[in-house]
Amino acid sequence: MVRSAIVASGLVFASLSFAAQFAIDQLPVGSEVTLPATAKTTVPMGSRVKITSTDSPQTLSIVPVGNGSTFAAPISLAIYDNHQERVKYVTVAPNAPFLYSFKGLSSISIQPTLPKDKALLSAGGIRMQIESDKPVTVAR
Repeated sequence: MVRSAIVASGLVFASLSFAAQFAIDQLPVGSEVTLPATAKTTVPMGSRVKITSTDSPQTLSIVPVGNGSTFAAPISLAIYDNHQERVKYVTVAPNAPFLYSFKGLSSISIQPTLPKDKALLSAGGIRMQIESDKPVTVAR
């Protein structure tokens, strides 16, 4: 009886830690997945990701993060939204998340890049981290 409780609690813990972090580069190109609101999604620089809202209102929090050996640095975002006339360009600093609110139920595409003066410092260690207040669908 005790062993099954330990195994069951281990499975619950493993599923909670899986939901805590999702690396978009593990998703095959052309695929999508809906993640719970507790999940944080990481996206490598230069990779374009499509994000679809699942509820209205819904807000994304976007912030640059490092990989442990590389400190986070400011990143530039290009946000493509069909409800906007132009592409929105923003710079996001570490520890100062950029908040994006969806216009109803819709999809946006985001492409993170490093500013030219930071490109040599990254060595692939800086990523964009996305978190939502509600479940969100991400695609490559």
